[in-house]
Amino acid sequence: MPLGSYLLAPGIRFNDCVFSEPTRLDGWTPPNCAGLFGIFIADPNWAPKPFQPLYFGEFGNNASAAALLSECPGLLSAARGKTLMVSVLLMPFTTTSQRCALKSELIAAYNPPIQPEVGQLPRMDLFRKLDEFEKRHQEQTAQVMQLLASVNRIFEPQPQQPRRRGIGFLPQEEPAS
Repeated sequence: MPLGSYLLAPGIRFNDCVFSEPTRLDGWTPPNCAGLFGIFIADPNWAPKPFQPLYFGEFGNNASAAALLSECPGLLSAARGKTLMVSVLLMPFTTTSQRCALKSELIAAYNPPIQPEVGQLPRMDLFRKLDEFEKRHQEQTAQVMQLLASVNRIFEPQPQQPRRRGIGFLPQEEPAS
């Protein structure tokens, strides 16, 4: 066997990830462990393997294919009558955030046509966080202003209270003649 056949890993490579060999999407069942999946169409302009990515997705343990495919509307129109293929990158023992980070890297690198923009989904989360920070900032600004008003009251000149008489019997002083 030639040495070159040992160097080629079976499957399809995107960035540093080696996905499984693409299979037909119809009748596909996701594996029981977590990972990423890619949906492709055959395109001779792509190399080294002629598969153009249309969508990258993430799945957890025991995910159903129907639930995964409901996330990517517009697959059939993007396929333009070509056969849809799916490929999987198994990632057992990973967290959702780890898989989503890798998925975002793949989306940014390959720009699949039916994928939402990389920044769209996290951007909504950023908008929500920004709103929370603005509310917290306004509350803290109001508290600081109240604190400064209290401190300023301490340094304001206090009105002189009239001098009180001492307690008890005090002899009157006689005027000097």
